[in-house]
Amino acid sequence: MSDRDPGWGFSWRVLLMLVPGAGPFFRRRAQRGGGDPLVTLRQVFTSFCVAIAGFGIVIAVLYPSYKHQERGPLGLAAGLLIAGFTAGLVGPGIERPLDCTDDRRLAGSYRTRFFLRIAFSEVAALFGFVAFFVTYYWWAYPIGAAVAALGFRRAAPTAANLRHDQEILSRSGCARSLVSALRHVNPPDGRS
Repeated sequence: MSDRDPGWGFSWRVLLMLVPGAGPFFRRRAQRGGGDPLVTLRQVFTSFCVAIAGFGIVIAVLYPSYKHQERGPLGLAAGLLIAGFTAGLVGPGIERPLDCTDDRRLAGSYRTRFFLRIAFSEVAALFGFVAFFVTYYWWAYPIGAAVAALGFRRAAPTAANLRHDQEILSRSGCARSLVSALRHVNPPDGRS
């Protein structure tokens, strides 16, 4: 493996990662098969994006049956969306800088930050989903999903985001390659 960006490696397996329990199976299989850990991380990111779209499909299918229900309080829907938006704002405040001590720590700190960014961003979409079921306001989920998409944009392991992180590392005196670390260091297998 080199320092070059391997791309995204899209495949239909990304959709299979949405099946409960299948994600760890495919990750272990990729590690055994010598799969590129950066490509795997990008596939995991894609599965999070597909899940957000999937929730939207559920809302679109269910909304016609909820049209005639009595609506819940508008304030509750707004409150849930504000709480989700707030979670998205809090996330960046707890992030730590990437650890450039060695490749293992650099890759590990990047992955930790990635999953924290996804988690804090996803709260807005999930609260929007709950707001729909509690109040029957269809627009709650698209607003929550849009806020989540903004956070996902920050978390995405795109070539541009990786270059930006590399520039920050270089300015702080780190000579390590982030792409190389992400490609050469496999994530922990969960057995340690």
